[in-house]
Amino acid sequence: MYSFERYLDKLKKYVKNKARPEGSICEAYLSQEITHFCSYYFEPHIRSTRTKIGHNMNFDVEEQSHAKLSVLRRQGKSSGKCVERFLNDLEINTANLYVLLNCEEVEPILE
Repeated sequence: MYSFERYLDKLKKYVKNKARPEGSICEAYLSQEITHFCSYYFEPHIRSTRTKIGHNMNFDVEEQSHAKLSVLRRQGKSSGKCVERFLNDLEINTANLYVLLNCEEVEPILE
């Protein structure tokens, strides 16, 4: 399904009054926008559409992870089947450069 079709399906679900579907869609869309705007004034720990945690995020990863570098300790969980493969030279050099540029532990050495 294309993104605009998905969005139209979402708008169709807003319709409560079959006699005036445009008004129902407008009213529901405005109430959604107002609640999203008001969520900026809530405290960060209150769940709203803006602060909602994604379905693939797992915040216990840091407790489970034994990685010593900060670059390798990321929140979330993998999706799909785990597949092992060997990296070629270009990919290894790219990974090394990424660690050197983005790792907090390497910053004092670079300075």
